[in-house]
Amino acid sequence: MGHSANNQSLNSIRDLGCKKNIEVINEFVSLDGKFVIDAGCGSMIFSEQVAEAGAQVLAIDPDPLQAKINRETSPIPNIRFEETGADALSVDDHSVDGVFFSYSLHHIPAEIYPQVFGEVFRVLKPDGFLYVIEPIDCPLNEVMMLFHNEQAERAAAQTALNELAVPAFEYHEVVTYHSISEFDSFDHFATHFGSRTFNPDYTEADVRAPAVREAFERLAGQPKYRFEAPKVVMFLEKLKTS
Repeated sequence: MGHSANNQSLNSIRDLGCKKNIEVINEFVSLDGKFVIDAGCGSMIFSEQVAEAGAQVLAIDPDPLQAKINRETSPIPNIRFEETGADALSVDDHSVDGVFFSYSLHHIPAEIYPQVFGEVFRVLKPDGFLYVIEPIDCPLNEVMMLFHNEQAERAAAQTALNELAVPAFEYHEVVTYHSISEFDSFDHFATHFGSRTFNPDYTEADVRAPAVREAFERLAGQPKYRFEAPKVVMFLEKLKTS
């Protein structure tokens, strides 16, 4: 495995094309028999994908509304949910094989990144991994920015990764890939994004604004309302001993 430069341009990073999340994870690590944390798990869709690949998952989320929903959901095999943030992990030192942040790192307040990464380093086994998925600018993001602009938060998350996480690991690599997001209608889009409890800075009424509808219908590809959803992954493995 080779190392990626911290300031490497996305244009020079290995692109894996159209892939499922698990297919990309499998490029780096086998999940079978692993104990992992899904930090900022939301509705646990990603947690379920990881569990289906053979991992035991501790899914955590600090949002009380989402936590209530998760606790009332039928149990999912190999997943345990806890209402907590990534700055307070209720597991033993060096007991976790991997920690995932799937579209969640940029939701963490910037001032607690040192505590969050300190917890990651504490709980990971010496050969453990940190796996971070973040979105990349695209037409879908252009639509979303009209009601939810996360550019500053994403930049802060990337800075924290580069300054706090990368130096702590022996190996890191960055790759890009994309999936396809399809919506039956603008109403489907608005309901999907308007119902997210972990984004309190906008309402469904903001999503349904005329300017958002215009951009959605103008930028969506066909058939249906189809968008490429590109993402970037930073994979870090094996904590340094000194």
